[in-house]
Amino acid sequence: MHDLQKYLQEITSEVFLGPLRLRPNIYNVDLPPRATPDYDTSIPPIQDTDIPPAPPATSNTTLPDERDERWPFVVIAYTDSEDNEEGYRTVTIEFTFGCEGKGADGYMDVLHLMEHVKASFLRETWDGWSFRLTRPLNMGFYEEQADPFWLGYMSTTWEGPSMEQEAWKHGWE
Repeated sequence: MHDLQKYLQEITSEVFLGPLRLRPNIYNVDLPPRATPDYDTSIPPIQDTDIPPAPPATSNTTLPDERDERWPFVVIAYTDSEDNEEGYRTVTIEFTFGCEGKGADGYMDVLHLMEHVKASFLRETWDGWSFRLTRPLNMGFYEEQADPFWLGYMSTTWEGPSMEQEAWKHGWE
């Protein structure tokens, strides 16, 4: 997965998405938590009780709208693997693609990113990689979309060498 992450960082280094034309972030397993805003530390801590006082009526108790720094992104997630009798192992890796953009712009950015990754996978392999991509590739959009955040997916199967069983030299001693 780390090799896939490095490879995706390399092939997307010249891809710019969304209204701010940002490079996609490449993550393993899941999105990281969002960065937290800075808090006002000048307010003295409450002594003698665990119950905080009610905020003044004029204070703003909601966080300001800020850009989610994780978008656009590609998440790489291992799903499952299988070793067969012929000595091959197949591994299923899922990719989730996310882009921010209003309406068709966001939709097209996700589609562009998915197609760019798919074409790169089909066109070339990484030197020294023990796994190779097999077909079919399955990709599409999730049914539920929350404009301006658009999500797509790609499911891939990779074939690689399996482990060979070895005989113990000294049996069950």
